Amino acid sequence: MKKLFTATMLCIAATAFAGEGMWMPQQVPQLASELQKAGMKIDPNRLADLTGDPMGAVISLGGCTASFVSPDGLVVTNHHCGYGSIQFNSTPQRDLITNGFLAKSREEELPGGPGTRVFVTTNIEDVTDRVSGKLDPKMSDVQRAKTLDQRSKMLVEECEKPGGVRCRVASFFEGAQYLRTTQMEIRDVRLVYAPALGVGDFGGEADNWMWPRHTGDFSYLRAYVGKDGKPADYSKDNVPYKPAHFLKVSTEGINPGDFVLVAGYPGRTFRYRTAAEVTSSAEYGYPTTIRYATDINNILRAAGKNNKEVELLNASRIKGNDNVLKNYTGTMDAFTKGGIIAQRQKREAELATWIAADPARAKKYAGVLDEMNRLTAEGVATRQRDTVVSWLSRSSPMLAQAQTLYRLSVERAKKDIDREGGFQERDWPRLAEAVDRARRTIEPGSDRAGLKYILDESQKLPSGQRIKAVDDAIAAAGSVDKYLDQLYGNTKIATLEQRRAMLKESTAQLDARNDSMLKLAAALLPLHLEDEQKDLQRGGAMARIRPLYMDALRGMTGGRLYPDANSTLRITFGNVEGYKPRDAVSYAPQTTVSGIVQKNTFSGEFDAPKAEIEAIKADRTKGYVDPQLNEVPVNFLSTVDTTGGNSGSPTLNAKGELVGLLFDGNYEALGSDFVVDPAVTRSIHVDAVYMLWIMDAVDGAHNLLREMSIEPKFDKSARN
Repeated sequence: MKKLFTATMLCIAATAFAGEGMWMPQQVPQLASELQKAGMKIDPNRLADLTGDPMGAVISLGGCTASFVSPDGLVVTNHHCGYGSIQFNSTPQRDLITNGFLAKSREEELPGGPGTRVFVTTNIEDVTDRVSGKLDPKMSDVQRAKTLDQRSKMLVEECEKPGGVRCRVASFFEGAQYLRTTQMEIRDVRLVYAPALGVGDFGGEADNWMWPRHTGDFSYLRAYVGKDGKPADYSKDNVPYKPAHFLKVSTEGINPGDFVLVAGYPGRTFRYRTAAEVTSSAEYGYPTTIRYATDINNILRAAGKNNKEVELLNASRIKGNDNVLKNYTGTMDAFTKGGIIAQRQKREAELATWIAADPARAKKYAGVLDEMNRLTAEGVATRQRDTVVSWLSRSSPMLAQAQTLYRLSVERAKKDIDREGGFQERDWPRLAEAVDRARRTIEPGSDRAGLKYILDESQKLPSGQRIKAVDDAIAAAGSVDKYLDQLYGNTKIATLEQRRAMLKESTAQLDARNDSMLKLAAALLPLHLEDEQKDLQRGGAMARIRPLYMDALRGMTGGRLYPDANSTLRITFGNVEGYKPRDAVSYAPQTTVSGIVQKNTFSGEFDAPKAEIEAIKADRTKGYVDPQLNEVPVNFLSTVDTTGGNSGSPTLNAKGELVGLLFDGNYEALGSDFVVDPAVTRSIHVDAVYMLWIMDAVDGAHNLLREMSIEPKFDKSARN
């Protein structure tokens, strides 16, 4: 791969604590001495080689991280990352969510479901000059945004021409740098193994983001390709993918103080957002999301209370909302108790003093923060309306499908380069898969109840932020309930065959259907287009200003700098370590199977499988007992810096072996997307030893253990 030696990348000095930092692979060689001092035994330069060992084994699932752990394309990730595939294959008669699933042979492996992907990163290159170079300083902010967008699209098109790859141009350091990532896109992904819900989600929402934790959050998939070794659609004739590298799963375990490293695809962090932006999130964005997600989940749970089929259809939506709720609630606590806004204000005051101290700096950075704050204020002016508009589709998968289908028909009439991102020809197969996948989440009764809630909210909007399309429709019908009668009584969006047909139709053909849900989507489209135009203007302005803001911050601190997370490959490192959440309370960094027995109630969220409890009580643990703990370990804490998207990331020891999977963070550190506090910021991992013990002593996944070159200890058939 190409190496990067830009001024941005070279701005590294060992001034922050070891656990903080989501480093780009290209930056790691410059951290070599720090890594070796921390205990790393492999050459740090290997981490910059994405096609080598171990980085060649780290993959993305498009929202989660995973890794290859066998020469036959076996993939390990979190249980909650495989949840969509588990749900897709579940029925009331065969409830894989509750009971788990194990394919004893390749023939028994199940399709992962439409849209399930494995992405293998093969190259990252600097394309900054080709994206933002030679921009006319006189162009408007809208023209700037459109130019950056078109140049990025052209670079993606160029990259994807050979086929079989997915490319992306991403912004780093707030637009100061652009990198193009190339990933091999494997389209045939199958479900291999998932433990029972009582293992994979033991503790449920009660324990989510909490410590101590006793959750076996792991599952296995397999990547398949055509016989020629190239990516192919699902086919019985496909063969397991042969990765160039796969991780060795360690059976040695991990101890307090040990060095650990996590490689993965963290989603979003906001560590360089301004005080004004953070204030808007704290005052409105987060509280409103908490309220809406709570109410929608109550509606979904009530709908499935006495109906197993409805419960399964709503399961992934509920789980997703629950995760957001716990995260946002913890972040709100951090806003209140952690003084995040005050920290931002302090940083900006220091920055202003530093700029004013030098005439050249004062000239270079004049008005930068003021203009950023002005642009932020523009967004605040319509945030109530914008939030309700976004929740219309979040509350209703049926409306979301209608909006996608209608927008696709509008965009299809344009030249590909002019189409909105997500609707270009390269995206059409994914849109078709999303249409198919929606059959496992569309439930008209729940859909209507959720949309009613948001429509009622729309009627509370202030006069300057009304949604005309919604108001007109409700007024014409006479009430929200009467409008919903019409909306759900005259649509075929819930029917898979009809949605498949709609995918290929023009705007005129969709209009001719006179489908009520499509009519609502069409009525809302002008508002979406208007908002997109405003976003273009603000985005273009921010693309002009934010790099200067980052440059000023870098100049003031003189410290090492990593970019905010943006779903690209990152590396973070630290140590196994507990913490003190409050006065007189200390948390050890490891939990054991005894904690499962202590927490277990055989019902609700603490319902461990009877086979597991029996194995623990019968002391069927030989070969998996940690000599220091004198028990089988379950989860452990570390100081590595992670966030959403890192779920499923392989946790490596000093030798580069897999010792666990990252699956969560602790509640006290939920504000770390904004500010990292080294005293309490911890990541939670499922211990590989616990994974292996469950596979061996509880679920009998001996075929998979042997595939990973681990000899089972409880395989009676082998002994007989």
